[in-house]
Amino acid sequence: MKKFTDQIKFLAVVASLVLVTSGVIYAQSAGRDMPTFESFDLNNDGIITKDELDKARDLRAQERKKDGRGLRGPRNNYEFSEIDLNSDGKITKEEFEKHQLQSK
Repeated sequence: MKKFTDQIKFLAVVASLVLVTSGVIYAQSAGRDMPTFESFDLNNDGIITKDELDKARDLRAQERKKDGRGLRGPRNNYEFSEIDLNSDGKITKEEFEKHQLQSK
């Protein structure tokens, strides 16, 4: 009986690990192509200007093309004003991350 109980515990641990691992893999693959704030903040000053957004999008498209991948619907890019929530002409990290959460 003890051996059977030990086997059940072992299988429960294995099943838990499989669920956790598959969840992590899914989370990584679901957001793997999501750009970071830092990839758009080209001069590392803590804000993204419209010019930086446009340049970073172009760089991202070139990089993906070089890797043999396209962008998923680049024509569906959000307007700068949709990300710049307080309309001050700058996108902060908080605005950027909030926008990414809303657009998933």
